[in-house]
Amino acid sequence: MWGKILAVAAAMAVSAPALAADRVVDVSGVDGVAALLREAGYKAEIKVGKDGDPYIDSAVGGNDFQLLFYGCKNKLGCDSFDFYSWFKKEPFFSTEMANEWNANHRFLKVAIDSDGDLSEYAYISTVGKMTYDNFKDYVAWYGSTDAELVKFVAERRKAAAPTAAK
Repeated sequence: MWGKILAVAAAMAVSAPALAADRVVDVSGVDGVAALLREAGYKAEIKVGKDGDPYIDSAVGGNDFQLLFYGCKNKLGCDSFDFYSWFKKEPFFSTEMANEWNANHRFLKVAIDSDGDLSEYAYISTVGKMTYDNFKDYVAWYGSTDAELVKFVAERRKAAAPTAAK
């Protein structure tokens, strides 16, 4: 009898860390997502846009971004959010450049907005829940892909720069 009790206790002790790593979190509320960002070590400042909708200002890898929420009621029950950032208009920005990026990147997409800025966005559905590890992975993934975009833009800027006369 004691053998079975000890076996069950040992099995529970081994699986407890795995259960903690797979903690399920709700990412459909602005305040909750801000708290998760802070818990993961990121800044998270809740602000309100000109349209009255809440968003979160954050940063990863030294680059600022916003989380824009959709389908919310009083900052709750949101059905999705976007990681969003932009590069101020530069002469070499074009739909061809955006298409080149988009053809080679599945999740982080770019577009030229009405002001000529290069907007970047990655859509996340908040329907249902996800694990905390999955949430942290989304933020880290966004950061690494954003860094690729920064490099891509810098390469295009360098290629578009006039060469110095010799």
